[in-house]
Amino acid sequence: MDQLDKLSNLPTGVTHQILSYLPIKQAVRTSILSSDWRYKWAQLPCLVFDDKSRYPIAKVVDHVLLLHSGRIDTFKLSTFNYPAARDIDKWIAHLSRNNVKVFVLKVWELQPPYNVFSGFFSFKDLTHLELCNCLLKPPTTFKGFRMLKSLHLQEVKVSGNVLGKLIACCPQLERIILCDLKGITDVTIDAPSIRFLKVQGSFEDVLLANTLNLVDVSIDWKQRSTISSGKLLRYFFELPRIERLTLKDGFLEYAVGSLTKKLLPKPCLCLNFLSIRIRLNNLDEILTAIHLMRSAPALQELDILVRKGEETNDGGATYCLSDKQNWEFTQLQRVKVTGFSGVKAEVDFIKFLLLTSPGRQELEISFYQDVEKKDFSWLDDNQKTCAFTQLRVVKVTGFSGVKAEVDFIRFLLSSTSQMLERVILQPASAKVSWELFKLLPAFKRDSLHADLKLLDPSSPVQYSDDSSSDSDSDMDY
Repeated sequence: MDQLDKLSNLPTGVTHQILSYLPIKQAVRTSILSSDWRYKWAQLPCLVFDDKSRYPIAKVVDHVLLLHSGRIDTFKLSTFNYPAARDIDKWIAHLSRNNVKVFVLKVWELQPPYNVFSGFFSFKDLTHLELCNCLLKPPTTFKGFRMLKSLHLQEVKVSGNVLGKLIACCPQLERIILCDLKGITDVTIDAPSIRFLKVQGSFEDVLLANTLNLVDVSIDWKQRSTISSGKLLRYFFELPRIERLTLKDGFLEYAVGSLTKKLLPKPCLCLNFLSIRIRLNNLDEILTAIHLMRSAPALQELDILVRKGEETNDGGATYCLSDKQNWEFTQLQRVKVTGFSGVKAEVDFIKFLLLTSPGRQELEISFYQDVEKKDFSWLDDNQKTCAFTQLRVVKVTGFSGVKAEVDFIRFLLSSTSQMLERVILQPASAKVSWELFKLLPAFKRDSLHADLKLLDPSSPVQYSDDSSSDSDSDMDY
């Protein structure tokens, strides 16, 4: 009885799945395995090309498309090798005879940008489109991609009018990412099915219309536009289903004054995640952030990236926070602060959050690395008497061993109750691991009931109660 070639007799779908995990170069090489495998790669529905082959990218794509005999659902090309525009036009013309659903074209650093071939706009079955460094100018007869659900444009040159019409003519769009577009100042988003929106770049205005299904919004606005920022921020709170809001770069600074006690929008009842960049020594930004948080009664997770500003000693921010400690964020459970340096203004804000969030259970602090470390202590009698009774997990990363960091950790541990279950500490480098290890007995005395865990500097940091996942380089104390 002949031995069964189990690999060659796998179902076609399984074979395609296996080949899809290989680079196109390796997939083609499977043709030498046997006569049965000679053309299996040529039926792959997913084609992904990059610069990993030693051959020119144009020759590789030409060869694969010439010999390919099956359907093509996905075509992805990412290259720095500058294929000629006529070659890309030829590939698009070939693909137009297939029902391509996923199309990704990234021709990095090509100058001038690739002018997308008019035949591309006949791809009626597209569900995902991603373009980078292209010129987008559809023909006047273009009626939209009726099946498109995901649109990602990066460094694409396009007019505001063309982009607005493109989005409006794709009624099933659920996900839109617009990054550093060229030749455009205003963006209009009219997409009734949209659930995720990310906008990054120097736009003067972003107009949202017919976007009531938005759930997740990320804005990285590099253009200073106070009026537009405030208007957009208030509009977010008109969205009935928004759950996640990320405001990067200086957006909060530009929105100062748009959220005050008199201008507070109606509560955003579904918002449970908020990520902001903020200067914690700037009273105006602090007030804007607090009013933003107060407008989100369901807020559960707060992610803060500290922006560095000029040092101030007027005490205005500290006084403001002390005056508002009767405010409560009852649903806030997890706070993450990145870029923390331990100066008094930052510590006061952390203390304010901990004292006004009776339900918070997790605190993550990542110390700022690209700064000259100074030995100073911000502790005073008022801070030593704080009590954070509900805190269960504390994670501190980027520890370098200076006095401010040691004081802050000891302050946190001594201010928690028996509810604290786990403390995770990760030094900035192996160089300071031993210094941190020597401090563990003192930390343990400050929090008798918590499980202290020291992570290797190179280990990925995760919240986990499963001790079986600990690596050999991590130590429990």
